[in-house]
Amino acid sequence: MPANLTPQYYEAEKAYKQAKTVEEKISALQEMLSVIPKHKGTEKLQGQLKKKLSKLREEGEKKSKSTSTYNPYRIDKEGAGQLILIGVPNVGKSSVLGALSNAKVNVAQFPFSTGVPLAGMVPYEDVKIQVIDTPPLVVEDVPGEMVGAIQRADGLVIVIDVGSGEALDQLSSTVDFLEGKRLVREEIPEGVKAFRREELLVLANKVDQPGAGDNLEIINELYPDLKIIPISVKTGKGMDQVPKVFFEMLDVIRIYSKIPGQDPDMEAPFVLRRGGTVLEFAQEVHKDLADGLEKARIWGSAKFDGQHVPRDHVLADKDIVELHT
Repeated sequence: MPANLTPQYYEAEKAYKQAKTVEEKISALQEMLSVIPKHKGTEKLQGQLKKKLSKLREEGEKKSKSTSTYNPYRIDKEGAGQLILIGVPNVGKSSVLGALSNAKVNVAQFPFSTGVPLAGMVPYEDVKIQVIDTPPLVVEDVPGEMVGAIQRADGLVIVIDVGSGEALDQLSSTVDFLEGKRLVREEIPEGVKAFRREELLVLANKVDQPGAGDNLEIINELYPDLKIIPISVKTGKGMDQVPKVFFEMLDVIRIYSKIPGQDPDMEAPFVLRRGGTVLEFAQEVHKDLADGLEKARIWGSAKFDGQHVPRDHVLADKDIVELHT
Protein backbone atom coordinates (compact mmCIF):
# COMPACT_ATOMS: atom_id res chain seq x y z
CA MET A 1 0.00 0.00 0.00
CA PRO A 2 1.52 3.38 -0.99
CA ALA A 3 2.41 5.81 1.76
CA ASN A 4 1.03 8.89 -0.04
CA LEU A 5 3.11 11.24 2.07
CA THR A 6 1.98 14.87 2.12
CA PRO A 7 3.97 18.04 1.29
CA GLN A 8 3.78 18.91 5.00
CA TYR A 9 5.53 15.64 5.82
CA TYR A 10 8.33 16.26 3.32
CA GLU A 11 8.77 19.78 4.67
CA ALA A 12 9.17 18.41 8.20
CA GLU A 13 11.53 15.72 6.90
CA LYS A 14 13.68 18.41 5.28
CA ALA A 15 13.80 20.26 8.61
CA TYR A 16 14.90 17.04 10.31
CA LYS A 17 17.74 16.52 7.85
CA GLN A 18 18.90 20.12 8.31
CA ALA A 19 18.60 20.08 12.12
CA LYS A 20 21.84 20.63 14.01
CA THR A 21 20.77 19.95 17.60
CA VAL A 22 18.93 17.16 19.39
CA GLU A 23 16.07 19.52 20.24
CA GLU A 24 15.63 20.58 16.62
CA LYS A 25 15.63 16.94 15.49
CA ILE A 26 13.07 15.99 18.15
CA SER A 27 10.81 18.85 17.09
CA ALA A 28 11.01 17.84 13.42
CA LEU A 29 10.32 14.17 14.21
CA GLN A 30 7.31 15.14 16.32
CA GLU A 31 5.95 17.10 13.39
CA MET A 32 6.61 14.23 10.97
CA LEU A 33 4.62 11.92 13.23
CA SER A 34 1.87 14.50 13.57
CA VAL A 35 1.32 15.08 9.85
CA ILE A 36 2.06 11.60 8.46
CA PRO A 37 -1.07 9.92 6.98
CA LYS A 38 -2.32 7.27 9.43
CA HIS A 39 -2.95 4.08 7.45
CA LYS A 40 -1.47 0.64 6.92
CA GLY A 41 0.94 1.86 4.27
CA THR A 42 2.78 4.09 6.76
CA GLU A 43 2.79 1.78 9.80
CA LYS A 44 6.40 0.71 9.27
CA LEU A 45 7.55 4.29 8.72
CA GLN A 46 5.67 5.46 11.82
CA GLY A 47 7.47 2.77 13.82
CA GLN A 48 10.85 3.90 12.51
CA LEU A 49 10.11 7.53 13.37
CA LYS A 50 8.99 6.62 16.89
CA LYS A 51 12.17 4.59 17.38
CA LYS A 52 14.33 7.54 16.26
CA LEU A 53 12.36 9.90 18.52
CA SER A 54 12.80 7.62 21.53
CA LYS A 55 16.54 7.32 20.90
CA LEU A 56 16.94 11.10 20.56
CA ARG A 57 15.02 11.72 23.78
CA GLU A 58 17.31 9.31 25.63
CA GLU A 59 20.31 11.08 24.13
CA GLY A 60 18.94 14.44 25.24
CA GLU A 61 18.37 13.20 28.79
CA LYS A 62 21.91 11.86 29.01
CA LYS A 63 23.35 15.16 27.81
CA SER A 64 21.27 17.16 30.27
CA LYS A 65 22.66 15.06 33.14
CA SER A 66 26.24 15.57 32.03
CA THR A 67 28.09 18.45 33.65
CA SER A 68 30.30 18.72 30.58
CA THR A 69 27.36 19.82 28.44
CA TYR A 70 26.27 22.86 30.47
CA ASN A 71 23.76 24.87 28.49
CA PRO A 72 23.47 28.53 29.55
CA TYR A 73 20.32 28.85 27.46
CA ARG A 74 18.41 26.31 29.56
CA ILE A 75 16.92 28.54 32.24
CA ASP A 76 14.28 27.08 34.55
CA LYS A 77 10.95 28.87 34.31
CA GLU A 78 9.84 31.05 37.20
CA GLY A 79 6.90 33.32 37.92
CA ALA A 80 3.80 33.56 35.77
CA GLY A 81 5.65 32.51 32.61
CA GLN A 82 8.79 32.90 30.53
CA LEU A 83 9.27 35.38 27.69
CA ILE A 84 12.41 35.67 25.59
CA LEU A 85 13.85 38.81 23.99
CA ILE A 86 15.61 38.52 20.64
CA GLY A 87 16.99 41.06 18.21
CA VAL A 88 19.96 41.96 16.07
CA PRO A 89 22.98 43.77 17.62
CA ASN A 90 22.60 47.14 19.32
CA VAL A 91 18.79 47.46 19.36
CA GLY A 92 18.63 47.90 23.15
CA LYS A 93 17.40 44.52 24.41
CA SER A 94 19.50 44.71 27.55
CA SER A 95 18.30 48.24 28.23
CA VAL A 96 14.70 47.06 27.96
CA LEU A 97 15.25 44.26 30.47
CA GLY A 98 17.20 46.55 32.79
CA ALA A 99 14.44 49.16 32.76
CA LEU A 100 11.67 46.64 33.46
CA SER A 101 13.37 44.42 36.04
CA ASN A 102 16.08 44.31 38.67
CA ALA A 103 18.38 42.29 36.43
CA LYS A 104 21.99 43.48 36.44
CA VAL A 105 22.38 43.93 32.71
CA ASN A 106 25.50 45.02 30.86
CA VAL A 107 24.40 48.04 28.82
CA ALA A 108 27.00 49.38 26.39
CA GLN A 109 27.10 51.57 23.30
CA PHE A 110 28.79 48.84 21.29
CA PRO A 111 27.23 45.65 19.91
CA PHE A 112 27.58 42.16 21.42
CA SER A 113 27.81 43.40 25.00
CA THR A 114 25.46 40.54 25.99
CA GLY A 115 27.49 37.34 25.82
CA VAL A 116 25.16 34.87 27.56
CA PRO A 117 21.43 34.79 28.30
CA LEU A 118 20.31 36.76 31.36
CA ALA A 119 16.97 36.42 33.15
CA GLY A 120 15.11 39.13 35.02
CA MET A 121 11.72 39.22 36.77
CA VAL A 122 9.33 41.89 35.50
CA PRO A 123 6.56 42.76 38.00
CA TYR A 124 2.96 43.16 36.89
CA GLU A 125 0.42 43.84 39.61
CA ASP A 126 0.72 40.83 41.98
CA VAL A 127 2.80 38.48 39.76
CA LYS A 128 6.22 38.48 38.19
CA ILE A 129 7.08 37.49 34.64
CA GLN A 130 10.43 35.96 33.75
CA VAL A 131 12.05 37.72 30.79
CA ILE A 132 15.28 36.44 29.24
CA ASP A 133 17.68 38.68 27.35
CA THR A 134 19.68 36.78 24.72
CA PRO A 135 22.94 37.48 22.88
CA PRO A 136 22.50 39.51 19.69
CA LEU A 137 20.93 37.61 16.81
CA VAL A 138 23.32 36.99 13.94
CA VAL A 139 21.18 34.88 11.63
CA GLU A 140 24.14 33.21 9.95
CA ASP A 141 25.51 31.95 13.27
CA VAL A 142 22.79 31.19 15.82
CA PRO A 143 23.67 28.41 18.28
CA GLY A 144 21.26 25.50 18.41
CA GLU A 145 20.88 26.05 22.15
CA MET A 146 19.38 29.47 21.46
CA VAL A 147 16.89 27.96 19.02
CA GLY A 148 15.89 25.51 21.75
CA ALA A 149 15.47 28.33 24.27
CA ILE A 150 13.16 30.22 21.90
CA GLN A 151 11.11 27.08 21.36
CA ARG A 152 10.75 26.42 25.11
CA ALA A 153 9.65 29.97 25.96
CA ASP A 154 6.01 30.84 26.57
CA GLY A 155 6.24 33.99 24.46
CA LEU A 156 8.56 35.69 22.00
CA VAL A 157 9.47 39.39 21.97
CA ILE A 158 11.41 41.00 19.10
CA VAL A 159 13.26 44.24 19.85
CA ILE A 160 14.20 46.64 17.04
CA ASP A 161 15.78 50.09 16.89
CA VAL A 162 13.01 52.03 15.17
CA GLY A 163 15.20 55.12 15.09
CA SER A 164 17.67 53.38 12.80
CA GLY A 165 17.55 53.53 9.02
CA GLU A 166 17.87 49.73 9.14
CA ALA A 167 14.80 49.21 11.35
CA LEU A 168 12.81 47.45 8.64
CA ASP A 169 15.73 45.16 7.81
CA GLN A 170 16.16 44.38 11.52
CA LEU A 171 12.57 43.20 11.78
CA SER A 172 12.39 41.39 8.45
CA SER A 173 15.65 39.48 9.01
CA THR A 174 14.51 38.41 12.48
CA VAL A 175 11.08 37.26 11.28
CA ASP A 176 12.66 35.46 8.30
CA PHE A 177 15.04 33.66 10.68
CA LEU A 178 12.19 32.56 12.94
CA GLU A 179 10.15 31.30 10.02
CA GLY A 180 13.17 29.62 8.45
CA LYS A 181 13.79 27.72 11.70
CA ARG A 182 10.07 26.89 11.82
CA LEU A 183 9.77 28.60 15.18
CA VAL A 184 7.07 30.81 13.69
CA ARG A 185 4.59 29.33 11.25
CA GLU A 186 1.11 29.80 9.90
CA GLU A 187 -0.15 26.33 10.78
CA ILE A 188 1.13 24.43 13.81
CA PRO A 189 0.57 20.66 13.83
CA GLU A 190 -0.66 19.08 17.05
CA GLY A 191 2.18 18.28 19.42
CA VAL A 192 4.60 20.76 17.79
CA LYS A 193 5.83 23.80 19.75
CA ALA A 194 5.93 26.98 17.68
CA PHE A 195 4.44 30.49 17.53
CA ARG A 196 2.05 32.15 15.13
CA ARG A 197 2.96 35.60 13.82
CA GLU A 198 0.00 37.20 15.59
CA GLU A 199 1.36 35.88 18.91
CA LEU A 200 4.64 37.78 18.56
CA LEU A 201 5.34 41.14 20.18
CA VAL A 202 7.62 43.77 18.67
CA LEU A 203 9.09 46.44 20.92
CA ALA A 204 10.04 49.33 18.64
CA ASN A 205 12.71 50.89 20.84
CA LYS A 206 14.27 54.39 20.52
CA VAL A 207 11.06 55.97 19.26
CA ASP A 208 12.45 59.27 20.55
CA GLN A 209 15.05 59.34 17.76
CA PRO A 210 14.64 61.46 14.57
CA GLY A 211 12.94 59.54 11.78
CA ALA A 212 11.48 56.94 14.14
CA GLY A 213 7.91 57.97 13.38
CA ASP A 214 8.33 57.50 9.62
CA ASN A 215 10.05 54.13 10.12
CA LEU A 216 7.27 52.99 12.44
CA GLU A 217 4.60 53.97 9.93
CA ILE A 218 6.27 51.89 7.20
CA ILE A 219 6.73 48.89 9.51
CA ASN A 220 3.10 48.99 10.64
CA GLU A 221 1.98 49.07 7.02
CA LEU A 222 4.17 46.14 5.97
CA TYR A 223 3.54 44.02 9.08
CA PRO A 224 -0.14 44.56 9.98
CA ASP A 225 -0.32 41.11 11.60
CA LEU A 226 2.31 41.93 14.24
CA LYS A 227 1.61 43.63 17.55
CA ILE A 228 4.05 46.55 17.65
CA ILE A 229 4.53 48.84 20.65
CA PRO A 230 6.66 51.98 20.26
CA ILE A 231 8.85 52.56 23.31
CA SER A 232 11.85 54.54 24.44
CA VAL A 233 13.93 53.22 27.31
CA LYS A 234 15.71 56.58 27.38
CA THR A 235 12.60 58.73 27.89
CA GLY A 236 10.31 56.06 29.35
CA LYS A 237 7.71 56.50 26.59
CA GLY A 238 5.46 53.45 26.34
CA MET A 239 7.39 51.47 28.97
CA ASP A 240 4.57 51.55 31.51
CA GLN A 241 2.28 49.48 29.28
CA VAL A 242 4.82 46.76 28.52
CA PRO A 243 4.35 44.60 31.68
CA LYS A 244 0.60 44.39 31.04
CA VAL A 245 1.18 43.33 27.44
CA PHE A 246 3.71 40.75 28.65
CA PHE A 247 1.08 39.31 30.98
CA GLU A 248 -1.54 39.21 28.24
CA MET A 249 0.91 37.36 25.96
CA LEU A 250 1.14 34.51 28.47
CA ASP A 251 -2.63 33.88 28.26
CA VAL A 252 -2.82 32.93 31.94
CA ILE A 253 -5.13 33.69 34.84
CA ARG A 254 -4.50 34.38 38.53
CA ILE A 255 -6.43 32.40 41.14
CA TYR A 256 -6.47 33.20 44.87
CA SER A 257 -6.91 30.43 47.40
CA LYS A 258 -9.26 30.61 50.34
CA ILE A 259 -9.37 28.26 53.32
CA PRO A 260 -12.92 27.72 54.67
CA GLY A 261 -13.64 30.15 57.48
CA GLN A 262 -10.64 32.36 56.67
CA ASP A 263 -9.91 35.38 54.50
CA PRO A 264 -8.46 34.62 51.03
CA ASP A 265 -4.73 34.86 50.40
CA MET A 266 -4.51 37.83 48.03
CA GLU A 267 -0.71 38.11 48.15
CA ALA A 268 0.45 35.07 46.18
CA PRO A 269 -1.94 33.94 43.44
CA PHE A 270 -1.67 30.61 41.68
CA VAL A 271 -1.22 30.88 37.91
CA LEU A 272 -3.18 28.71 35.47
CA ARG A 273 -3.52 28.63 31.73
CA ARG A 274 -6.62 30.46 30.53
CA GLY A 275 -9.44 27.92 30.48
CA GLY A 276 -8.14 26.24 33.63
CA THR A 277 -10.69 24.44 35.83
CA VAL A 278 -11.31 24.04 39.55
CA LEU A 279 -9.70 20.59 39.39
CA GLU A 280 -6.56 21.98 37.72
CA PHE A 281 -6.36 24.64 40.41
CA ALA A 282 -6.61 21.96 43.09
CA GLN A 283 -3.79 20.04 41.43
CA GLU A 284 -1.64 23.18 41.60
CA VAL A 285 -2.39 23.57 45.30
CA HIS A 286 -1.68 19.91 46.21
CA LYS A 287 -2.10 16.58 44.42
CA ASP A 288 -3.77 14.92 47.43
CA LEU A 289 -6.28 17.76 47.60
CA ALA A 290 -7.18 17.22 43.95
CA ASP A 291 -7.71 13.48 44.48
CA GLY A 292 -10.36 14.08 47.14
CA LEU A 293 -11.94 17.18 45.64
CA GLU A 294 -15.74 17.21 45.53
CA LYS A 295 -16.69 20.81 44.80
CA ALA A 296 -15.65 24.41 45.35
CA ARG A 297 -16.99 27.86 46.12
CA ILE A 298 -15.87 30.84 44.07
CA TRP A 299 -15.96 34.61 44.31
CA GLY A 300 -15.34 36.82 41.31
CA SER A 301 -16.71 35.48 38.05
CA ALA A 302 -19.51 33.56 39.80
CA LYS A 303 -23.16 34.49 39.41
CA PHE A 304 -23.10 35.32 43.12
CA ASP A 305 -20.37 35.37 45.78
CA GLY A 306 -19.62 31.97 47.25
CA GLN A 307 -21.38 30.06 44.48
CA HIS A 308 -20.88 26.28 44.62
CA VAL A 309 -19.35 24.96 41.40
CA PRO A 310 -18.27 21.48 40.19
CA ARG A 311 -14.72 20.24 39.60
CA ASP A 312 -14.84 21.01 35.87
CA HIS A 313 -15.94 24.63 36.30
CA VAL A 314 -13.78 26.98 34.19
CA LEU A 315 -12.18 29.74 36.24
CA ALA A 316 -11.52 33.38 35.31
CA ASP A 317 -8.70 35.79 36.14
CA LYS A 318 -8.70 36.94 39.79
CA ASP A 319 -11.26 34.36 40.95
CA ILE A 320 -11.12 33.43 44.64
CA VAL A 321 -11.56 29.68 45.15
CA GLU A 322 -12.41 27.71 48.28
CA LEU A 323 -11.89 23.99 47.79
CA HIS A 324 -13.99 21.32 49.51
CA THR A 325 -12.99 17.64 49.78
